[in-house]
Amino acid sequence: MTLSLLRCIVWTAGSIVLASGSSGYAAEQFKILDASQIRARIVGNGITDGPHWSMYLRPDGKLISAESGSSWTGSWKIQGSKLCLSLPSSTELECNEVWMSGANVRMRANKDQETFDAIITRHHGN
Repeated sequence: MTLSLLRCIVWTAGSIVLASGSSGYAAEQFKILDASQIRARIVGNGITDGPHWSMYLRPDGKLISAESGSSWTGSWKIQGSKLCLSLPSSTELECNEVWMSGANVRMRANKDQETFDAIITRHHGN
């Protein structure tokens, strides 16, 4: 093996380690939002995973959602520092912590539960 090939392999391996480390660092930049930050950053905007579902939290407390070709309406409110949504699958509000990093949002009901990730988008329409 030539010295230049060895340097290339070492440089490539180092780049992969740095790249994987930087993606972990980006994940750490999620910050939990309080009630006023939820209202300022989430309300009036769309929340979506892209191709599968989307939600729009209207400023009047109405929730409009679409998933897999069907749509439904519900309501939302902020309780403490959690965003609470009425969902068709439940008679009770589902309340979630809201974390953000740039336009990326992460929600979870409790620390021991799985998170779901989405993107905040500018809403156009109703």
